[in-house]
Amino acid sequence: MHVVLAGACVAGLLTGCGPSAGGTTSASCAIKEVDLDGSDLRPGGEVRLSVDWMTSRCEDTGGIARPARNVDVTVTTAGDREPRLLGTVDEAAGPRFTVAGSFPLPDDLPIGEATLAVTSTSGEGTVAETPIVLTAG
Repeated sequence: MHVVLAGACVAGLLTGCGPSAGGTTSASCAIKEVDLDGSDLRPGGEVRLSVDWMTSRCEDTGGIARPARNVDVTVTTAGDREPRLLGTVDEAAGPRFTVAGSFPLPDDLPIGEATLAVTSTSGEGTVAETPIVLTAG
């Protein structure tokens, strides 16, 4: 399952955070695609994800892109007020500044709608969020 998300610079798509000279979007302000393939979205299951372009700042109009650091993966269920930390990735990696990993879902999560968030605690705090539905096994 692929989910397209707006990143930290949605408005930037209109102000310079857009396609590069090669015609493809390739930086922190790019729309983020969260890949949840292989996830088992149920209490006690596992979320497997990858998100590209997790950089510490929007550098589409100049500067050197740097990987986001200390990236938290959280889930917030419809009834929760506080997100639950599933895990932390030290640093985005590779030429597409990818954050990837597998994270166990707590056994006590309620079934239903939730929000999965991938959030850098460094730099500008790049965020990618997507709605998910937790199901019964």
